[in-house]
Amino acid sequence: MKNLIILSVFFCISFCGFASPVVKPDYIITDKRILQDAVIAYENQEYGECLKLVERAEAYRRNKVSWEVSVLQNSFKPAEVKMRGDNLFDIIPVLEERQDYDALDIINRYLKVFGADYFESSAKKLIEYIKNHREFPEASYLKGKIYQLEGEYQFSEKLFLQAYKYASILDVPDQKYDILYSLADISYTQKEMKKYEEYLLMILSFDRAFTDTALLNSMNNVIESTKPDALEKFFLMYRASNYRLLNAYFRLSEYYLSKNEKQKALNSVALGALTGFTKIYEIVSKRNAEFEYSGFEKLIQEASEYEDLVEWGKVNNVWRGFNEFGDGAFRNNCPLFALALFNAIKDSSPEEYWRLDAEKKILVITGEVQR
Repeated sequence: MKNLIILSVFFCISFCGFASPVVKPDYIITDKRILQDAVIAYENQEYGECLKLVERAEAYRRNKVSWEVSVLQNSFKPAEVKMRGDNLFDIIPVLEERQDYDALDIINRYLKVFGADYFESSAKKLIEYIKNHREFPEASYLKGKIYQLEGEYQFSEKLFLQAYKYASILDVPDQKYDILYSLADISYTQKEMKKYEEYLLMILSFDRAFTDTALLNSMNNVIESTKPDALEKFFLMYRASNYRLLNAYFRLSEYYLSKNEKQKALNSVALGALTGFTKIYEIVSKRNAEFEYSGFEKLIQEASEYEDLVEWGKVNNVWRGFNEFGDGAFRNNCPLFALALFNAIKDSSPEEYWRLDAEKKILVITGEVQR
């Protein structure tokens, strides 16, 4: 691991310490292409090569941003350009007259990708956008993953936090969830449970359902109901569709359970189960045009016909999550809801383990065996 750190410092000095003059970037070999090569090296467990490529990608981006900003600022300085104001389409003809091809090339590249409306046709906003993309959060995250694998958790956490700080400029916005999950993993590994909770809560803050007190109260009223249709009412009335949050819900529920915070644990696992149910319902409805929802049990039986959906449920702890939802309801003195859910699971879950678990829980709830 020390060799990796030394290597990283060496690359940093090579790219940053002896700063080279800003030069026109090679637009054929981009920072994103270099980073993709770094990802391949990471997947091949070539961590030294990965670090070298990540540093190269970061250096490329810094140079590119510096060069583009410098070119545009200098090109917009002449009096005849300033007279045209801030509108890019008023400025471009002047740049063409001046044969300022570098500035024209930069402007056209961004307009081609984003369109003029994205920058409100403003020269100042274009420059500001370029300046704001000097950081490379994807590269910071990849470096952090290397150090996480090698057990350098403090250094890894700093890199993840750096990546999250600039999450607003991620090419794939949902990667912010990956960053937060990685931060949670580090905290869990180091037994920093308060931070573990905080990172999971940060993930779940992106779901309005989690912070909607009225919704949670309504859900709990249904779970507490003694009416025979409470289970079906729950899954008919509510939906939660941010599937990236599934594991955060289940993990947070487990954490709260370890602290004997039963109601918080139930809230989390209920939303996790609801999110998994929503995903299953949407996929089954798309794949089978003739499918009509007639109950939780029938839906899960239908889902069991699709191997990829069953596997998705395993990977994301959905089948387990349904059983834990039943446990949470029983633990919070809602035995009728729990019994209805376990009765549905024992005849429908695609995993035998959870079917058998449901059968055992039914015996406990009905008092036929001791818990």
